[in-house]
Amino acid sequence: MNKSLEKAQDVFLSGINKICRKFGLNNIMAQLYAVLYLSGKPLSLDDMVERLKISKGSASVNIRALERYGVVLKIWVKGSRKDYYEAEENISRVIMDRIKSIAERSIADVDKMINYSKRALEAVVSEGSGEAEEVKIFKQRLDKLNGLHAKAKASFNLLNSSLVNGILNRSVSKEKTVVLK
Repeated sequence: MNKSLEKAQDVFLSGINKICRKFGLNNIMAQLYAVLYLSGKPLSLDDMVERLKISKGSASVNIRALERYGVVLKIWVKGSRKDYYEAEENISRVIMDRIKSIAERSIADVDKMINYSKRALEAVVSEGSGEAEEVKIFKQRLDKLNGLHAKAKASFNLLNSSLVNGILNRSVSKEKTVVLK
């Protein structure tokens, strides 16, 4: 590979590392995805290991995780016994899927926390604790948090709506159309 091209890709790899960490992907995952995304052809694990100077074991574990996320696809290459991979090119779908996954987990965690807290508070009330004012404030704060949480869920549902997904997919299609012309 041309050294100038490799340097330009390294700049991209460095930037993508920072971005992907915010989405819960480790550096190796980010680098593997970026190398595949930038490649004009499917790459074998050996190709990626050589390009990134990482261990084959680490590459193997992380490529399988990327496959599970649905951002990397295993490709059959005629005449080769190796596994080849390519990146999902619809980057907006990749980003939106990751954001949705993180949001769904966070919403579920908040649901559990609110429900556990309410049950614990009910136990305090049923004991007839002499701390009625503190219990009242705790209940009010939980109710306020629950209302905020309901708004967050509604916002997530809007983000996850077919309307928003349709808009994103149309914008990606337009980008591809422009590139192909």
